[in-house]
Amino acid sequence: MVIDYQSNIVRFGIFEVDLRAGELRRNGSKIKLQEQPFQILATLLEYPGQVVTREDLRKKLWPADTFVDFDHSLNTGIRRLRDALGDSAENPRFVETVARRGYRFIAPISPPLSHEVIAVLSPSELSLQTKFWSRISKLRILAAGFIIVCASILLLVYYGEPQFFKREQPAAVPAVTNIGEKYTPRLSPDGQRLAFAWNGGSGPHFSLYVKIVGTEELVRLTTNEAALDFDPVWSADGRYIAFCRILEGETGVYIIPAMGGPERRLHKTLWEEKQFYEVSWYAGRLSWSPDGKLLAFSDRASVEEHAFAIFLLSLDSLETRRLTFPVSSREGLRGEVSSSGPALAFVSLRSKGDFNPAFSPDGRRIAFARISRGTQSINTIPVSGGKEERLISGDTFNWGLAWTSDGHNLVFANAGWLGTNASLWKISFRGGQAERVQFGEGGIEPSVAGSRLAYVQQRANINVWRRNLSSLVSAGSPERLIASTKMESGPQVSPDGTRIAFESTRSGAYEVWVCRSDGTGLIQLTHFNSHTGTPRWSPDGQQIAFDSRAAGNADIYILDSQGGVPHRLTVEPSGDVVPSWSRDGRWIYFASDRTGGWEVWKMLSGGGPAVQVTRHGGFAPFESGDGRFIYYAKGPTLPGLWRISSSGGEEVEVIGSLEAGLWGYWALVDPGIYYLSSTSKPEIAFLDLATRRSTKIFAMDNPPAREAPGLGVSPDGRTVLYTQLDDLNSDIILVDNFR
Repeated sequence: MVIDYQSNIVRFGIFEVDLRAGELRRNGSKIKLQEQPFQILATLLEYPGQVVTREDLRKKLWPADTFVDFDHSLNTGIRRLRDALGDSAENPRFVETVARRGYRFIAPISPPLSHEVIAVLSPSELSLQTKFWSRISKLRILAAGFIIVCASILLLVYYGEPQFFKREQPAAVPAVTNIGEKYTPRLSPDGQRLAFAWNGGSGPHFSLYVKIVGTEELVRLTTNEAALDFDPVWSADGRYIAFCRILEGETGVYIIPAMGGPERRLHKTLWEEKQFYEVSWYAGRLSWSPDGKLLAFSDRASVEEHAFAIFLLSLDSLETRRLTFPVSSREGLRGEVSSSGPALAFVSLRSKGDFNPAFSPDGRRIAFARISRGTQSINTIPVSGGKEERLISGDTFNWGLAWTSDGHNLVFANAGWLGTNASLWKISFRGGQAERVQFGEGGIEPSVAGSRLAYVQQRANINVWRRNLSSLVSAGSPERLIASTKMESGPQVSPDGTRIAFESTRSGAYEVWVCRSDGTGLIQLTHFNSHTGTPRWSPDGQQIAFDSRAAGNADIYILDSQGGVPHRLTVEPSGDVVPSWSRDGRWIYFASDRTGGWEVWKMLSGGGPAVQVTRHGGFAPFESGDGRFIYYAKGPTLPGLWRISSSGGEEVEVIGSLEAGLWGYWALVDPGIYYLSSTSKPEIAFLDLATRRSTKIFAMDNPPAREAPGLGVSPDGRTVLYTQLDDLNSDIILVDNFR
């Protein structure tokens, strides 16, 4: 019970919470919300912007002598709270899930609550005091309104206009909406021009364009049709633009006049074409110092070194100096994991290290993003070299980085694969608590100049396609089978061949769906409103195993294939993902990071203790048809396909060419393995396990969906289902009056 209150009304967005009355209102209208979800909300409001652990909520809502299914009750309470707020776990505006820890209220509140004065009354106390405090609240509102009106009149009379209304509010508008992919927008120092990379509407190649803000005319700067030009950065006087180019024999850092003219290569780099798609979608490579003397760029020190570092290029001497030293050996990277699970761990082995260099406005420090040992972090380092300072770390902080004009803060993007569920955040250059930028919803790759902010909003479309097989190594024409404007992936055909289970975002968040074998009759099976997917049929077709992050961290669940209430199988505080069944249906195989790195584990399908299967890395396991072997990838960011005997023993590499990030693009059949070969254009190949010979089956029309379960084969071996990225579009958004 509360002794003292400073305020019993808390407001955020269009909502207000009356803590004494126990009421949630939207635009003044009361919203029905049960007691437990309301108490969860009040507890989160007590610590705005801070993580409230699940254990803290348990102690607050369910005393030690209360017997209840805590996980289910808390998940239900959170879901009902989000429903009342119109919120989403995948794209939160108010209540954010912090994996394996708890929840955080992320929206600004007014007035802020003091820890010493906030509490939620019991239901009986709420009933007794509602009317009294409701009347007091109205009197307080009237009094406050009277004071504001009087103050406004006095200011108007004294100054001639209400000065406190003069400060303009931020306004976000689309700046570049041409069809196609657009990346790495950069505002000129005066904020009047915008440079960016664009593929011209389609195709794999990118050129640089410049437009004057407020106009529609584009000026094309680079015209090499075979090149990948990206990451333009302006000189301090706005006369020149430096940029990155990937082109066989001509890769490197270039410079060109900002109004067009001859270009010149300043420095040769070791960037590779595939790294543009793996890294440059989201990680910058270049920054120009405010005094115009240095370019900071991200590259490998040598062909043998796998990790990227930050280097400084002198524009006077064209000599380079290495500034950062991330983990560089292959051995140092093999054990990397991501607590966010496979959906967010998508960079390849050769995309580790330091990216997104950004000079501070005073030119003394460089901020950069680092991918190391499964963690993405934002760091700063003096330009002269020295001690690095880590500001923040997490799973998805490598989607762009920019200093605010006053040099006090850094703006960064937090996003999933392909820029999904993106948002912009701001953090002090000294570190501390990050603050969400309210108008940066869906934003990646920020750029700041003065009071202007530019960023990219990206939209991706992934669909399931089908090809009929006339033999093991011959396929018919492609047919789009399961499609929408959202994401469709992970197709798995039921044992009797009549149904397909898959994961889809057509309802908002990733959920498990089923349909008939012809793609009709779609039914949503799960309703977690949290990342849920990788469905796998039991051998008898009666159940489906899948993973979900509904409980905060990733766990394995089992569900009746006709629908019903899912049963949570794993309860460890670890990431447990990508399940599959043993051929007799007794065991569930899955990947878990409970030992610090991804390994294959198994447990009885009815529940029980988990048993570790691999010891040197394992992910996305499947048992062979005869039950003799377990096949698996090494990890979400590691290449190769391996196998180990079901009874234990030494592991053996089966397919070394399976690229990192494509752990979901292989399928076991009786005589061999279908898999995605990406030596040139992505194509589906077949490996005959008896002869060890691979045969190309068909080429994919579009790129694969990396870090997604992407391949399935029907039990009769007559149909291949595969996932591909059919469309990727983006807009550049401009925000005026950014502070």
